Amino acid sequence: MKVIAVSHGSYSKGLVESTQMLVGEQENLVAYGLFPEQTVATLTEKLEAEIEKTEEGEEILFVSDLFHGSPFNAIVSLMEHHDVYHVTGINLPLMVEVMMGRYAGKNAEEICAGLIEAAPGTVKDVRKLFEEVEEE
Repeated sequence: MKVIAVSHGSYSKGLVESTQMLVGEQENLVAYGLFPEQTVATLTEKLEAEIEKTEEGEEILFVSDLFHGSPFNAIVSLMEHHDVYHVTGINLPLMVEVMMGRYAGKNAEEICAGLIEAAPGTVKDVRKLFEEVEEE
């Protein structure tokens, strides 16, 4: 499973670096930030390119910093065309939880459910939110 951290500024890079300090170097863990000189479209293009680099059949879990923020919206636009998972409201303890879940062999759906259980008021499973809206 590839994990892609996306945030405002360099938060995602720091999150990935700090996570690796705690759990060791990780493969398929990358970070992207949206900076003032960039547009959301530019970030979306970079994320699209990262998706395209992913092996066929490999799950992709996006984690973003802020519900309804611009990085969140970039990921949501990609969810219309790609079968990816997305959890928003990520922080360091939860990112460690993601890596430990991946190490334990959990799939993206199980990891998302575990994050919601661990921090129900903090994180949101965006894929589940869309499913609930579609059911209504």
